[in-house]
Order: sequence, then structure tokens, then C-alpha cells
Amino acid sequence: MSVIYNGLYNKVADIKGPSGWYFINTVDGPIHTYINQDYDGGGWVLALANRAGQGALTNLSYNDAVNKCNIRTNNNIVIAPGSKLSSLDNYDYWLGVRYWSSLTGRVSANKITVVQFVSGTNGTSLDATGSHNKRYRWRFDNFNRTYGMVGATAVSDETGTGVPGLYSYHAVNGFSLSTYDLDQDTYGPNCATTYGNTPWWYGACWDGHYFPNGGGYANNPNWAGAGSQLYQYGAVYIK
Repeated sequence: MSVIYNGLYNKVADIKGPSGWYFINTVDGPIHTYINQDYDGGGWVLALANRAGQGALTNLSYNDAVNKCNIRTNNNIVIAPGSKLSSLDNYDYWLGVRYWSSLTGRVSANKITVVQFVSGTNGTSLDATGSHNKRYRWRFDNFNRTYGMVGATAVSDETGTGVPGLYSYHAVNGFSLSTYDLDQDTYGPNCATTYGNTPWWYGACWDGHYFPNGGGYANNPNWAGAGSQLYQYGAVYIK
């Protein structure tokens, strides 16, 4: 069981406690973060997580996806900022992308290092590597002004199970972040509205979406392809 709440810090590097939920100070006030302290040196920040069939973070506006820490539980119920939280298997999570760069850069200086995985059990931790069906590490330099990822580079296929679509399609191509209220994809219609008003780095439209919820696709984290590699749980951590 993860620690529920561990106080307020100004930066991730100051945290010396166990894996669990922490508040990190930002220019906009404290935001909820889950820090894994047990995988590869610790200090890994949860950025995205989805549990199959629980709502998929639908109706996140562009402002939400960029500027807020979004936490939801069963049936897409929004968790209020400042709430004390329990174990990871209770939540879907989207960390506002404007905070990614300020919370990272500790593996490769001034770069955002990503480790993403999928598993068959809700809330699987980053350090429970034996329970990961697939896991992959990559990095990128930063976001551009439309929150496309710049300079995406592969680091390692940690399970030898193939490249995730988030890296190979969305990040490598630098696709912009799209939401139901701001269409920045490369397709004619708005991909976000087709897939349950869920935010993602859509191209035309996706390959390895963690939050699909519509358009003929079930709400399951997808590793690669459009609906061909479905899992119960998927998470993305950054450092």
C-alpha cells in the first residue's frame, strides 16, 4: 500500500520519504503528485495513468490538460484539489503538461525522461517491474508552444516487447496536444471529440492512446496500434 500523504515540498529532489502522494509548490500553488521512490534511483513523477472502464478523463478542456492536476475516480468523479488520496488503483490521473519540465531534468539535464508501462492490474507501481506487460524508456527535450514534444529519442525497450505508440507516433512526429475545445491535430475533424472528449497528442488520429473512450474503441490503455494492444492499466512516469 502506498503512503497516502507526505507533506509539501518545493521540488521533487527534496523528497526523501517513501513512494506516495506529495504536494509540490508551483507558481500556481501546490499540485498533487505521486512520486515513486523505489524504481531506478527514485524521484519518478506520475504524469498519466488510466484504469480500463473508469471514464478515461473525458471532457478535459485545454486549460485542464495544460494547467491543472486532474485526478478522477470511478465513473469519472473529479477529486477536489487538496484532498488526501489513497492508493494508485483508485485513480485516473493527468498532470498538466506545463508542469512536466519543472518537475524533471534529473536523469538527463534539461530533458524530460519518460518511462511508460502497461499491466493487467489497476494501480501497478512503477517499481513492480515483474508485473509490467510492456515497459519502454524514452526522452524528449521539451514542449513547443502547442505542447508538441520536441526532440523525442528512444532510450531502451526495457521488456523487449516493442515500441509504444505514444513515443513512435505522437512524440516523434511532434503532434500538438488537442482537446475537445482546441483542435490542433492533423486530421479534418477533431480527434479529441471522436474519442470521448479526451486529450491526447493526436495526429490523424492516434496510435497508442492511453485514454480512448469512443469512436468504436473501449476505454483501455493502448500500447500501440489503434485498439489492437489493450490493457487494464497504463501509466507514464517522468524524471
